Amino acid sequence: MARKSRLDPAYEQADAFIGIATNLTVTQLVHFINRETMLKLVREEDLPVYNEKTDKLNYFRFYYCEDVDFRSDFCLIANQSDGGFVLPAHKQFGYFLVIHGAIPAEKVKHMMVQIKSIAGVQLAALIKQEPLPALSPILQDLELHLTDLKKEKAELNKRIMPSAEEQ
Repeated sequence: MARKSRLDPAYEQADAFIGIATNLTVTQLVHFINRETMLKLVREEDLPVYNEKTDKLNYFRFYYCEDVDFRSDFCLIANQSDGGFVLPAHKQFGYFLVIHGAIPAEKVKHMMVQIKSIAGVQLAALIKQEPLPALSPILQDLELHLTDLKKEKAELNKRIMPSAEEQ
């Protein structure tokens, strides 16, 4: 008989989890978000999210930007892929903007206003994270993905620009 773990897995809640409903393509949306918010979202490897029902990994389009000034990570995740939805309870949203870091609440509100002002965006709303049990595995997968991404970038920078000791 399998034993169920009584420990809650450790993960960090996002500072903001914004749902975006739009009829724009993802490239158009990223372009307009970058232009309006001054972010520099860039396409990265797809985000793998484990689906307990199918016992498989589903891959979702993933865009990333690190803001050094706010010490924050900005991640745009597509809600739908061939394997289903990231958050089936929020099918009305095509994308989620997840923010981790030291960003002030005022900046998040201002960013939401900027995203709502984009022609083709019907809705940009802050999603409460507490009542969503399906959100914790997604945030765990996102945390692992960001760790791998930052590690790869650090290794790439190290190869491109070796330190004085290595030269």
